[in-house]
Amino acid sequence: MLEQIFFLHLSIIKNQMKNIFTNISFDKWIVLILFFISVYTVFNLKHWKKENRVIVSDVVDYYGYLPATFIYGDVTLTNPTNKITTYSPTFWYHTTPEGKKVFKTSMGMALIYAPFFFVAHLFATSTDAIADGFSTPYKFAICMSSLFYFLIGLIFLRKTLRLFFSTNVTAITLILIGLGTNLFYYTVIAIGMPHAYLFCLVAILTFLILKFYEKPTLINSIFIGFLSGLVVLIRPSMLVFALFASLVNISSIVDLKNRISFYSSNFKFLFILLLMALIVWLPQFYYWKIASGSFLFYSYTDEGFYFNNPQLFNSLFSFRKGWFIYTPLMVFSIIGLIMTIKNKLSLAILITVGSYIYINSSWWCWWFGGGFGQRPMIDLYPILAIGLAYFIDFISTKHKIVKTSFFMLLFLLAGFNLFQTRQAHEGILHHDSMTKEAYFKIAFKLQKQISRDEVAPYLNPPDYEAAKKGNRNQ
Repeated sequence: MLEQIFFLHLSIIKNQMKNIFTNISFDKWIVLILFFISVYTVFNLKHWKKENRVIVSDVVDYYGYLPATFIYGDVTLTNPTNKITTYSPTFWYHTTPEGKKVFKTSMGMALIYAPFFFVAHLFATSTDAIADGFSTPYKFAICMSSLFYFLIGLIFLRKTLRLFFSTNVTAITLILIGLGTNLFYYTVIAIGMPHAYLFCLVAILTFLILKFYEKPTLINSIFIGFLSGLVVLIRPSMLVFALFASLVNISSIVDLKNRISFYSSNFKFLFILLLMALIVWLPQFYYWKIASGSFLFYSYTDEGFYFNNPQLFNSLFSFRKGWFIYTPLMVFSIIGLIMTIKNKLSLAILITVGSYIYINSSWWCWWFGGGFGQRPMIDLYPILAIGLAYFIDFISTKHKIVKTSFFMLLFLLAGFNLFQTRQAHEGILHHDSMTKEAYFKIAFKLQKQISRDEVAPYLNPPDYEAAKKGNRNQ
């Protein structure tokens, strides 16, 4: 009797599982596959066990708010000599003329890390682990946060693409964005940097904004406001995303008049949206007040923008860090947007992306220090993916030979990106000093075929101090 009951239940479970897997569409499978590839890579690399990984470089600054506040009880860093830890000798900060110490970056990323930080701290204090905010549990937590936000970003990107494209076009676009761009590098290697996280938040925002214009609701307004404030708190230059939010679905004077009318009749939702964005910033204003004495504080001191001298060509085509050199696949996103420029979505994306490129190329350090490729562009991949999907959709209708040729090219470029990702991880593709000579010296080679010492004579390190003073064409 028990055996019959057991096998009956087993049969029911089997049928339920079969239905679940049968009902999962191809594009959803791609989301899962991309996620598991990333999980495998992260657990294969095990960066949380390495001293010079995860909580290093800029992440030290983004993350510092959490241990400073919740472990050392000293967010104003009045006594930083007591902050000696296992993996980080000190916190990063700038000193004001009055001698006060202020974190350089805003606290947006700390808010993103926070849930994972608290779980790590609970684990560390409950075990024999070092509960200093920088030991293995905390680094592991940040690695898990990267995977989590990457997955959420893919889910919402898929939802957005499915509003306009078929399952197959969506699936191909997800593969190319997930593996064919530098998003993968910043998800599994340069873990903790803001770009994979911003990819997630912007993917959610894009979907919510499109739904908001279909039918504005209180819940939608709250989430859009909260996420918008958080995105800008992470990276203030992302204020440019307001262009997309404002201009989406506008391609004529009539559309503009209708949008103004829409805002007028839904003013209460806009007010709530803006209020939520402001609320997200209140802790930052309070921190600046107690740390610097002012509610507003420019913590980047001698670093700024040169809007009269943008390095547009270098940002796109330089061997030092050109976007199209190190992420060539995204050329087809721009082509897709230009081909469909009369589309109400494409125009808003092009204006937003163009403005973002201009802003980033005007930054004193247009190559943005270390890393792989033009990392700020990852922040807008959720809307650039739409342009790529337009191109894929267009190619899908062409003759079989043309279609096959272009799809082979797209996937070859994705494979090339993965190869360069490994080169960057191995260090033979230098993080900030690449030249044309160095680029072709390491072409199609890994560390087994060429050493860093062999590449070194071909590198050209940038002059950071000169760049701060305006000499940025290097």
